[in-house]
Amino acid sequence: MARLGLGKRHVLLAISVAEMLLFSGIIYGWTSLVYVLKQEGYFSDLCVNPSGNNTEQNTQIPHQGPSTTSPSNMSSHDAPCYPECLQQDATLTRVYAISVIASQVASLFAGIALDRFGLRFVRIGFSMLMATAALFLGFSNKEYPYVYFVYPGMILVGTCANITLLANVTVGNLFGSKRSTVITIITGSFGSSPITFLVQKLLYTHFGVPLQHMCIVLACLCVPSLLATFSLYPKHTFDPDAQQKSGPDFPETERLEIEDQANDAGSPAQEKETFLQVVTSPLYLLHLAYISVMNLNVIILLGTANIWFNVVTDNNSEKVSFWTVVFGLFQVCNVLVSPLCGYVYDVGLKKHSSKDPPLKYRRRAAVPVFIITSLTSSLVFFFAILSVWNTSSVTSRTGLAMTSAPDMFLTFVLHIISRAFVYGGNTTFIANSFPSEHLGRLIGLSYLMAGLVGLLQYPLIGWIKATSSPFYVYVFIFVLSTLTLGYPIYIKHHCKDKFKMEDRTSSAQSVPDNLENNLELYLPRETCV
Repeated sequence: MARLGLGKRHVLLAISVAEMLLFSGIIYGWTSLVYVLKQEGYFSDLCVNPSGNNTEQNTQIPHQGPSTTSPSNMSSHDAPCYPECLQQDATLTRVYAISVIASQVASLFAGIALDRFGLRFVRIGFSMLMATAALFLGFSNKEYPYVYFVYPGMILVGTCANITLLANVTVGNLFGSKRSTVITIITGSFGSSPITFLVQKLLYTHFGVPLQHMCIVLACLCVPSLLATFSLYPKHTFDPDAQQKSGPDFPETERLEIEDQANDAGSPAQEKETFLQVVTSPLYLLHLAYISVMNLNVIILLGTANIWFNVVTDNNSEKVSFWTVVFGLFQVCNVLVSPLCGYVYDVGLKKHSSKDPPLKYRRRAAVPVFIITSLTSSLVFFFAILSVWNTSSVTSRTGLAMTSAPDMFLTFVLHIISRAFVYGGNTTFIANSFPSEHLGRLIGLSYLMAGLVGLLQYPLIGWIKATSSPFYVYVFIFVLSTLTLGYPIYIKHHCKDKFKMEDRTSSAQSVPDNLENNLELYLPRETCV
């Protein structure tokens, strides 16, 4: 593919950001959508219990959206009321859990399809899947069997999430040395994509626009995406060499290539790592464990947010709606926070580039990113624990009233920082630390493993249902988040030890050949693996 002009590259970046906001991580706007579904009475029939065993768990909420029986505005006295209960919450949360798992599982197959069939095939796939998903949601309602259209609709929405991300992250190849920054902008748009369901909620509650109509519009927006696929995007992928070697980023690219060649010249000849060698290396396996725990943190908080808000507001529907909107607005800011992840990574690269081998400093540059991620995630669940605990007891002992507005805002800020660093750090770390020819499959595999670990949602949701509170689940997630601090410590000290061993190897160059051959049996040749 011929080198693209600066204007066309920015047009492609703008299209990628728009598609990410509309189609990618909108599943994580579940907090906004589930409020609308409850207002429409989805699965409210589960709250009708003739035995009366669950009457203390049921609450009646006034219908605030448009009436399905009359186009005219209804008064609050005429608006239908639908009951809410833990059974309904558990069913809706199950829909969300299955959808998120589908998102993670589909990512590996998307990576394989991207490598084998090309970019255009993947783009056509996510456009068609998203249109189908929106139509399923558009034709659903609270009546049986149409209420169960929510399942295939949301599963397809989840399936499109990481497929859209993998298809658009390749645009970063057009920007040379600014590749990491562009990648974090795109992954940040993934984090801000809950704005789609947030806008739907605002239009529903304030302007009476039916959910079904908005979903039909979302399906129609897939048409321009298909047109762009055939007119602007290549059949296979963007060639980074064609974009860099004749552009303003060529000096930086050439410098990195010279560093790599110099590093290879000073070390024993090694074959390129195969995909199997990469996925079985200790570093990648630990990274899979790390990203799986971090992803579980994100989906648990988002999946239980509605339950969390009901606990802290004593099931006050108006306050739940307020905090849902605020939480959604904070998530939209993810696209503004994500470049911070790239900036921290770039600072680490500049800090280590003058003294470390290229592969080594690219990996060690991720240490501050992972530390920030683990700390912010731990603090999020620490404050969430305080908010659902005995409020008067916590306030008297700690002086913190975590149900107050400033404290809730602080929790939201920490959440968007953590989330931005989770996904931006994962993609950037894999892109900089492992062979580029395996990029799609490595990213896809990381999300696949995160999806499998996400199956823990099922017992965790059952735990919440059994205890009628997310308190113990939040404590469990907090402990997991704290343990992830060991991962950046491992990277830092393991790479440092390996580097010292390499120094010993280089100093042994003056030793006679027969002794040097013996030393090679004990001194490692790889760095930071």
